Amino acid sequence: MSQDEVKVDSRSKILEAAVDEFIEYGFSGARVDRIAVRAGINKAMIYYYFSSKEKLYQAVIDEHINRLGEEVQLKIEEAADLEESLLAISRIYMKIMTQNARYLPILLREFASGGGRLVSSLRRMTSERGLPERFLRKLEEGQKAGRFRDCDTRQALISFIGMNMFYLLFAPMANSIWGVEDENAFREQRPREVVELFMRGIERKDYHAG
Repeated sequence: MSQDEVKVDSRSKILEAAVDEFIEYGFSGARVDRIAVRAGINKAMIYYYFSSKEKLYQAVIDEHINRLGEEVQLKIEEAADLEESLLAISRIYMKIMTQNARYLPILLREFASGGGRLVSSLRRMTSERGLPERFLRKLEEGQKAGRFRDCDTRQALISFIGMNMFYLLFAPMANSIWGVEDENAFREQRPREVVELFMRGIERKDYHAG
């Protein structure tokens, strides 16, 4: 294994161990000593790669957000139109938040504390990939073509994100209140339902394709 490969492997081990530590204890309760033990790495190596517990915590959040950003960007580039883009992205939200549900305690703590680190990560990721602009452009093109009604495109996209994220973050509560018995089936169905509801909300009532 080359020196570069060793660095990547060590960094990955530290991040994986840090995720478990931050999930269990939160940022304040997490200890670098325990992370080192979990990773099987000398404590000094953590400071070599990340400088501080704060920067390691930010790196954990960045890793998760960047993974989401990579998939979103790819799907936007492949999609033929706005509806196809939104459906692909809604499915990505569902997949990542379901398959990587262990990140939820970290995200929820971030929301509860004001979300400063999460906001920083999201702003950096979306800016680097130009994601808001891509969506706004697709919406505005639809408005010019007469398919979508005049609306504040920022409000529309923020609403779409909220429609996706609420259930993913608060599934146990939502399942209980609305009597969702088969959560797996509900999760599988939800991306299509979210996109259809959103699209019907922005489309002009007098629009006819073709």
